[in-house]
Amino acid sequence: MSEEFAHPKFWTVGVGRNQYKWSCLACKDDKWRDAQNVGYLLSPQRCPSSSPTQPDVAPPSPNLLTDLSTSTHGPQRPLEVAPPSDNHDQFRLDWDAINHDELYLTSMHEERLTTMASSLAAWLADGQDSNFSDESIGLIILGDPSEPLQRLSQRGFTPPSPTWFPWPDKQTCILDVLRHLPHSLFSDTQLQVILWALSISGVNIDSSLQSQYGIPSVRYEGALGHIYYVNHLPSIIAQEMANPCIRLHICHYPEDAAGRLDQPWQATRWLYEIDPTIATPMIRKGWQDFYIFELTKLMDGSMVVPERWYTKPAARNSSPFDLKYWARAWRAQAVITNCTRGYVIHTHDVVEVPATDLLLSFPQLLQTYRSEVQPDPCNIIETRGDGILPWTLTDPTVGNEWRLRARGHRVLTYMIWLYCDDTSGNMSKKWNKHNSFLFTAAGLPRVMVHKESSIHFLATSNITPPLEMLDGIVDQLEHAQTHGIWAWDVEAREMVLVIPAVLAMLGDNPMQSELACHVGLQGKFFCRNCWVQGAGGESGQPPDLTGRVGPTNLDDDTRSVASDSDGSLHQDVIRQLKGKGRRSETMQDLVDRARRFLGANTPRTRQDTITKLRSMFHEVTSGKGKTRYTKMKTDTGIKDTYMDVFVEHILKRVKGTRAGTEKYTDAVSAITQGHPVDHFMSPVWRIKGLDPHQDTPVEVLHVILLGFIKYFWHWRMPSLQRDAISRMNDAQKDELQVQLSSLNVSGLGIPPLAGQTLVQYAGSLTGQDFCAISQAVPFVLHDLVPPECFEAFLALSSLVPLVWQPCIANVDEHLTTLQAAIDHFLNCTARWTPRWFNKPKFHIIRHLPDHIRRFGPAILFATEGFESYNAVIRDHTPSWDIAHGMARGHRICHLLSGGTFSARGHVNTELPYSDDEHDWLVPGPGVKSLFSISSPSIRNVVADFFGLDNDTVTSEPGSCVHDKTRPRMLEKTSTAMRVPHALQHVERRLYQSCQSVATSNGDICRLGDFVLGQDPCAASGALPLIRCVHEILQICHSRAQQKNQANWVLLQTFQVTGTVDVYHLPCLRVSAWLVLPANISDALICCINVQHNCAGNKCTGSSTISIYEEREKTAKTMRRIEHRNPTDLVLNIAQMRNTIHMQQFRTQVQQMDRDWAIHTGAAAELNAQRFKQVKNSKVHATRQTYRCAHPVFANVISHDRAAGDTDT
Repeated sequence: MSEEFAHPKFWTVGVGRNQYKWSCLACKDDKWRDAQNVGYLLSPQRCPSSSPTQPDVAPPSPNLLTDLSTSTHGPQRPLEVAPPSDNHDQFRLDWDAINHDELYLTSMHEERLTTMASSLAAWLADGQDSNFSDESIGLIILGDPSEPLQRLSQRGFTPPSPTWFPWPDKQTCILDVLRHLPHSLFSDTQLQVILWALSISGVNIDSSLQSQYGIPSVRYEGALGHIYYVNHLPSIIAQEMANPCIRLHICHYPEDAAGRLDQPWQATRWLYEIDPTIATPMIRKGWQDFYIFELTKLMDGSMVVPERWYTKPAARNSSPFDLKYWARAWRAQAVITNCTRGYVIHTHDVVEVPATDLLLSFPQLLQTYRSEVQPDPCNIIETRGDGILPWTLTDPTVGNEWRLRARGHRVLTYMIWLYCDDTSGNMSKKWNKHNSFLFTAAGLPRVMVHKESSIHFLATSNITPPLEMLDGIVDQLEHAQTHGIWAWDVEAREMVLVIPAVLAMLGDNPMQSELACHVGLQGKFFCRNCWVQGAGGESGQPPDLTGRVGPTNLDDDTRSVASDSDGSLHQDVIRQLKGKGRRSETMQDLVDRARRFLGANTPRTRQDTITKLRSMFHEVTSGKGKTRYTKMKTDTGIKDTYMDVFVEHILKRVKGTRAGTEKYTDAVSAITQGHPVDHFMSPVWRIKGLDPHQDTPVEVLHVILLGFIKYFWHWRMPSLQRDAISRMNDAQKDELQVQLSSLNVSGLGIPPLAGQTLVQYAGSLTGQDFCAISQAVPFVLHDLVPPECFEAFLALSSLVPLVWQPCIANVDEHLTTLQAAIDHFLNCTARWTPRWFNKPKFHIIRHLPDHIRRFGPAILFATEGFESYNAVIRDHTPSWDIAHGMARGHRICHLLSGGTFSARGHVNTELPYSDDEHDWLVPGPGVKSLFSISSPSIRNVVADFFGLDNDTVTSEPGSCVHDKTRPRMLEKTSTAMRVPHALQHVERRLYQSCQSVATSNGDICRLGDFVLGQDPCAASGALPLIRCVHEILQICHSRAQQKNQANWVLLQTFQVTGTVDVYHLPCLRVSAWLVLPANISDALICCINVQHNCAGNKCTGSSTISIYEEREKTAKTMRRIEHRNPTDLVLNIAQMRNTIHMQQFRTQVQQMDRDWAIHTGAAAELNAQRFKQVKNSKVHATRQTYRCAHPVFANVISHDRAAGDTDT
């Protein structure tokens, strides 16, 4: 064979889907052949590599391959290649005479060499690797096998492996993954040893892979003088668009779901309120792109200007994915006069237009308006109010600016939840505060948005304040909102232009107050959402800059006199406890406080706060001084910690200088340097379309679980004895432990309660513990706390499931029910004691219904997922290392997910971009296999640690698990005894009993558990039936057994027969027995929780059970509740799981009058204070008498009096 044949001009390397393959140019058959089949025809010195650009990584060199191949076959001669011919014109190849099937077959020697090398490489990797034995060594380049591989490595040759691309081999891939696990499994010492071993082996991973395929970390030197690093937000978004595990689920358009609410894009903020300039500005219909703020012609010939795009379900009760595009548009009226021809846009005349009615977009109007004798679409004005204004939303001559930037590509918005919170950077209890910014895509469905793989790190620092870090993040956000982010859409297989936007800012209450430039929960105006006033005022109106407030919004019959106390309510309580000479609150003070907390107040607005901040800064620069500035912050409840730094610099600079003088002006100018006031204000005001007052939703984790439930269960000030645990004696605490440990937790999705832990360590519980307590308290506190306290607990337990309800079928009905539940809870709390209303969270909860309507179900903006991400941050060291470590982890997660990346190298979010599909590569099959282990006995730790496990997968309905009994005949089953003729007797048919079966929603239902099921004969809208599972049967050797499905379920049905007054919960009574097929979807809908009516039957802890230690039964015992009348059952509506089904059984509790509740609670509180004062005075008098009567104390007293100390 001549060298002409081996020359690359006869062979071309494949790209894209055909990468790692070759095609013969002479054959012209467009067939792509594996490299190992044609490898002996290619010269490694002359032919280009079929792999994409490989990182400069030297894998571990297995020299054993060379030794083994040499000893087996001996030295092999290189391929004999004929010298090149001088006369190329004489070269003629008779292609018809060649057997192409034999041409590309490898010789026996190559086959043996390939098999041997593959097997040995797999053995070196993990001992056995049959899945990739034929490919794990990559491309076979034949030469002299006696030449050591080390010499080839020194010549710059690295055999690439397509299986593990972009890593060179399996070993390097696994080492890189292990090094960058989100939760570190290695100590610092172990990691240093691993890095040392990699270094001396010549393996350098990060310097190549991270620079080519990772996201950059941008260095910032903040305006306040701190250095910090921010991971590049546009690059993260671009990689998410190129990730097939994420991109397919991201929503870019809001949806009008006709009252249904279970996703953020169905809520009013995204649907109606978001700034149209940062929402998705276009839709594509056929070959036309329709943009907002451009004239559009409809099918009926009328003209409109779309203002925003959204979707609607195609039909009532249709699939959530079957959506149609609509436009909310303004009508346009053609105006033709002798002087002008154009259009008037009536922005007050809003119409809804389906996308099917769109006919011509703006570019087509420009081409056709003359031929159709229509006005010029570039000549437009608008009507707003009573006036006519020039059109300013776009340049009328060119249309929407995004059309020009997109260059024919689609433009999409990318909504994000932006989160900020402080966490400790130490693993120990020593506090090391780190402020961190994270985000997740708001367009992801609820089941994915809080997964660890969906949460992305931006920045953290233990030195830089959060608002200074936000400045760098907003810089990236502003640039992206102005120019867009070019990203590869892996779903559409094309480049798209992405506009990022912040839907809301999440965090706990102190952090949200700081982000909203609010003074905090300790201020007189303690709410960041409205102008409610704490102690020292009565108005809910915003004050002016002098501190005066407008007329109160309370009715005349509910207006009360102002309180004389000053400062925050929390500080007021501390003064009463610790201060001397301060008067106690009167009954009127308590009543006024409660009314202010529970009344309606004027909401704060973005523009009002900006105006006040500008005025405050102007006051400082004009010489008003620090005292004036501090008073303005107190009187308005506005505190910009970012601006405070510049104010301090100005005050320090002008100290000792008289205001109004030229020297004073020069000193101020040295700080401001001619910048406008907005330059010194918080960067949060630069986030387009965000109102930090209204777009910081109530965080239910800290407000309810770590707020109300924690306060009621065990508050940190037990001396007040308001909570449940502090008011109990030892005997009552023991009884409470028994009640908790005996609670039936089936259907709740939680493990059995540890009563001793929940009582003994009541002050150190977590949110998960309080979640369990919320569902248990109605059945464990009924006889251990006062009735007013128990009623408040019942109201709280009834409220919690409504708050955590993930799917809302009718938002108006749900919010009405939720508002009634909140009011009932606050009324019960007021009747217990109004002193709870020194805690701002009892007011903040009133804003929750508005935030659910605005952002979606509260579980969407809960921060449990972000809070758990703090553990990932603690595994790294501060700032620079954390940012780079998180960037590397993001790169690993992206590659393991099968995300595409550019063959040109680093992530590029700006022009120039690659619109060629062949330029976008995917990891090799070996990389994807790392998190696709199907063995049930092996835990896929890689998928778990990176959050790539599909935890949304549920058991198939009807699937079952056998018990340990042997199959038996029908007549020996409980089904035959309870319902004799339900099943037909078949000779020699055996039935296998099962211990569990899966319901239609994936819950695992065990014997004795209660479920909901629908009666197929019941009318539409009827309540589902409550059933208890007694037996699960599977017919042996049946088709159901082959599918591991149950055939029949024996159920005992129950009916709701009223309400148990003690619990305010439905009462259940046994109805009948029923046998149903297990594969009917409505037979077993979900698992529910049912409790025994212990309060009505006076159940006591007279039973005992044995204690197991180290899985061994001991002689020790513990008490358990012995139930009397076991069939007297109560349906637990406080269940947080499956709430959308449970709320159908919700009972209406009669609302109490709020004024009566407040006055009753205030009177009870004052009576309790008087009783405590009398008791303390009697104790003090008794101690004084005893001390005077005792000789030793008498001598001490006389000595003290002689010394002039009269305080005994």
